[in-house]
Amino acid sequence: LKQTLEHNEEHEFFVTVANHHEEVFKVLSGQNIDIILMDIHMPEKDGIRLTNDIIRQKPDAKILILTAFGYDDYVQDAMKAGAVGFLLKDITSDELVASILGASAGTRIVSPSVFNYSRNQNERNPDRNIVPDWYNQLSYRNREILILVMRGYSNEEIAENLHLSNQTVKNYLSIIYSTLNVKNRFQAMRMAMKYHIDKIEIH
Repeated sequence: LKQTLEHNEEHEFFVTVANHHEEVFKVLSGQNIDIILMDIHMPEKDGIRLTNDIIRQKPDAKILILTAFGYDDYVQDAMKAGAVGFLLKDITSDELVASILGASAGTRIVSPSVFNYSRNQNERNPDRNIVPDWYNQLSYRNREILILVMRGYSNEEIAENLHLSNQTVKNYLSIIYSTLNVKNRFQAMRMAMKYHIDKIEIH
């Protein structure tokens, strides 16, 4: 990853590597770090617990979790710990760069591979043929936006796709979260995937 980023021709990255807990905090205390790429499997302490420790000391830290596994529990735990994104290690170099730039700009990031993995797992879920009550409470536009959230679109991408302003998208998302009784984008995404709302006819 270090070589991939440092050899990128379009963007200039300065990469520092820390291999364990103490090194991480030593680096953070001595440098201004824009983005932290955190492997979920770390010596001494796993990446999610380490993320939690970092956020306690540096609440504004932007941490992207990297892992070979896209389990729903991992995603949820990472976001609860304060990570701004969750990426699978099969991500391409272009996707990695785009994810880093997006996270740096304040966008929450979920690798498309995570979405695909969760989707495959949910194919076995008996709830997939049930239309939940909350779905019928959503407007046509809210359903459109929730489907795009489910597919990993950022607010900016949703706005561009539906020809809306970013603020309008945020307003719609607030309504969606309230209707689904969830607190954030990732909980909404998980709920949408559970019921396969993209397979329900929008009307």
